[in-house]
Amino acid sequence: MTAGSRPDPFALLGLSARYDVDKATLEAAFFERSKALHADRFAQAPAAERVAALSKSRALNDAYQLLRRDATRAEWLLAREGVTIGDNERIEPALVMALLDEREALAEARVAGDREGLDRMATSMRARRTAALAAVAAAFAVPDLAAVKQQLILLRYVERYLEECDAALDEE
Repeated sequence: MTAGSRPDPFALLGLSARYDVDKATLEAAFFERSKALHADRFAQAPAAERVAALSKSRALNDAYQLLRRDATRAEWLLAREGVTIGDNERIEPALVMALLDEREALAEARVAGDREGLDRMATSMRARRTAALAAVAAAFAVPDLAAVKQQLILLRYVERYLEECDAALDEE
């Protein structure tokens, strides 16, 4: 995701570009702007106007979806500053080893059908996600974009782990 690949989501919603967005303000801005683009307002309009309104509505919805999630909002803000996250970014070797150990334990619990173990692992990883998001917020406050990037890379690993946990728990 890059900031240049789509319109500025903050501008579309009339918000300041910052990480610490108030969720209620975000939602209110989205619903206010959505009303102006509602299909009923364009039912009798020429086809070109209906298509334009639909396009604007889709862009507004995409902006809202991007900004409502902390990680995607942070990635967009980083990209706006020229800091991108590739698909094969490196993290500390010790952290990689710890994550690999946790993935192995998850696989073993999955094979064993250890639902309690899977629940514990998911709970632990959710706590790690919460801590990483708090670290992102703190790094944006400084600002330390390199630290934000590292936490977002970690979050990608955490999210994949949680997806595996969810899949394992859904199997039963």
